[in-house]
Amino acid sequence: MTAWPDHWARPTEGLRERLSVLQALLLDVDGVFTDGTVLRTEDGQEARRFSVVDGHGIAMLREAGVIVGAVSRENSTITRARMEKLRLDEIHIGATDKAAVMRDIVARRALNPAQVAFIGDDLPDLAAFDVAGIRIAPANAHPAVREAADLVLHCSGGHGAVREACEVLLAARGEGRMANGF
Repeated sequence: MTAWPDHWARPTEGLRERLSVLQALLLDVDGVFTDGTVLRTEDGQEARRFSVVDGHGIAMLREAGVIVGAVSRENSTITRARMEKLRLDEIHIGATDKAAVMRDIVARRALNPAQVAFIGDDLPDLAAFDVAGIRIAPANAHPAVREAADLVLHCSGGHGAVREACEVLLAARGEGRMANGF
């Protein structure tokens, strides 16, 4: 048994039960997969930094049969390329109405909203929270988003928040190395 790290969120028993039936994890990108920083060169090229640690968490969820997707307002080729590299099941880049995208995913995949979690960090993500059965926020999320969240992660976006969430979700399902660590 691996001990639960002090620097990761520990969901309540009630939330663990809700997480145990999770079938899909949908995420915002900027501020969740990244720290929200966009670097621009003199010639207008943009760059974002993604963590391979977060990417491995996504791979573990996919291997466990969880549907994983990105729902981001930012229409970025860098973001799309990273999400494709992670082989996400749902990639919605440039999504101006996150709630509509979420409802579409839930309907197409024949999911109950209670089986869907969304990780968001900023005010536009509150619309997605209205559709998701489980709402998760990184530590650096806007105060209103943290207040609306069922689970606030200890890690910040771009600094292990996605991996922390993946480990929590897997453990709640009784899967992964941390399953007995609660």
